[in-house]
Amino acid sequence: MEVKSSSTSRRIKYGSNYIVLALIVLGILAVLNFFFLRHFYRIDLTQDKRFTLTSSTKEVLNNLDDLINIKLYFTKKLPPYLVNLKRDVTDLLDEFQAYSGGNISVTFIDPTENPALQQELRFMGIPQIQLNIIEKDQAQLTNVYLGMALFYEDKKEIIPFISSTGNLEYDLTSKIVKLTSSETKTVGIYTGREHDLAKDYQAVKQLLEDQYKVQPVSLSAADSTQDPIHTLIVAGPRELTDLQKYQIDQYLMRGTKILFLIDTVEINEGLQASSFKPDIDDLLQHYGIKVEQNMVLDRSNANAAFKSGFMTFRLPYPFWVKVIPEGFYPENPAVSNLESLVLPWTSSLTVLERKPDTITVTPIVRSTPLSWVRQGFYSLDPQQRFVTPGMETASHILSLVASGTFSSFFADKPAPVADDADPADQAAPSQDTLKESPDTRFVLVGNSRFINNDMITQFQDNQVFLLNIIDWLTLGEQLIGIRSRGVTDRPLIETTEYSKTFIKTANMLVVPLLIILFGLARFYLRRRKRRKQVVF
Repeated sequence: MEVKSSSTSRRIKYGSNYIVLALIVLGILAVLNFFFLRHFYRIDLTQDKRFTLTSSTKEVLNNLDDLINIKLYFTKKLPPYLVNLKRDVTDLLDEFQAYSGGNISVTFIDPTENPALQQELRFMGIPQIQLNIIEKDQAQLTNVYLGMALFYEDKKEIIPFISSTGNLEYDLTSKIVKLTSSETKTVGIYTGREHDLAKDYQAVKQLLEDQYKVQPVSLSAADSTQDPIHTLIVAGPRELTDLQKYQIDQYLMRGTKILFLIDTVEINEGLQASSFKPDIDDLLQHYGIKVEQNMVLDRSNANAAFKSGFMTFRLPYPFWVKVIPEGFYPENPAVSNLESLVLPWTSSLTVLERKPDTITVTPIVRSTPLSWVRQGFYSLDPQQRFVTPGMETASHILSLVASGTFSSFFADKPAPVADDADPADQAAPSQDTLKESPDTRFVLVGNSRFINNDMITQFQDNQVFLLNIIDWLTLGEQLIGIRSRGVTDRPLIETTEYSKTFIKTANMLVVPLLIILFGLARFYLRRRKRRKQVVF
């Protein structure tokens, strides 16, 4: 009886210990739950932290001083393949609310059964999307809403259709910045006679209009009557008058940020090209920089499509230089997170020794060490032999930033006037010429073709590079880093011929040799083991 009593008491004792332990665990969980309700935090193990808001977004949300209403117009009954999209959008909006300090309000609305609301959405620019659904071996069409509207005071911004969350953080943050800003920044674009903004750069214009006011610039005296230009894009000019160079110079002297996209290669018919010297060359050399009259080729390159009769084929094309992550300057926020950029028929840049001391020049984009240059007259044939024995290769500057205080190219010269002496187009008198700029900067790329309609729609990385540069020049670092994260390009590392031969030899000889050595070692150990068993 004593044994049974002792056993029973031990059970009771152990049972009470388990109960106490369970209560302690529940208490710890309750304390942690209370803590995390008041302190929002999450761990993101992805390399680029794609499921966590960037510091730029957090800063924008922390600085909100009034309520922004976000209305999500989503159909409740979505096709199965869109269920995850709704969840991902909801998770992202939850984070926006958590970091906004109560200044973000989110409302989910299903307009499906509300004809009046559907009519209102049509006026707002949020369309009804028709999708295919396959259920029970039948294909059906259904109409859904996947749009969003942001309201702040008397202003609103629209995201008509959400197809993924890849760029949704940037879209939301940029819309919030635009809503809460007291003014909309203006980006001016000068294309010259060589290009047409409405045709060659229509895609770029549409991309920029999501965040900025975009207006063409003629580089005449009449430009001064337009809205102030915060950032000027000078895209591929070949011929410039002295008056137009004067206007560019004076934009810089007023502190306007400039993006120079300069070509020194003319693409002719029949897959031929030739070099030329653009009229803007003397102006850039005055600032201490030269765009070389050459063409950079690189073993790191993109595929280009060519037609032969009725056939279209794609080939690696060294003239289309593909910049890899190591080619971007890690200290510049506009490019530090980029992984790729395709520059077709691009030229290299040189920093001159006689560069003014008041200017700091920083290369931000480089080709790989396996790149080389050609000069003069070029054959663009994709099937030619690009690599020749003994060819010298080196990394070349493809884009740079010049910052500091600039002196005017026309400081000691009379201000030019238009050739036709039109009074409305004459430059300002010489005494009004600004001779020195405030602290400002410009970005120079030895190529303008990477932003034409074909290239910028074909390579999303080109969009990211251009928009990051414009954001950095116009807004500073406010939106930098958000857009770059959604683009991932992990190409194979380019290797030399020696490395390729070494790897091939290792695969052919070293691996079989290791297998043979392993077999001999195993045979020796088994034989030694059998000998020990016989002796025993």
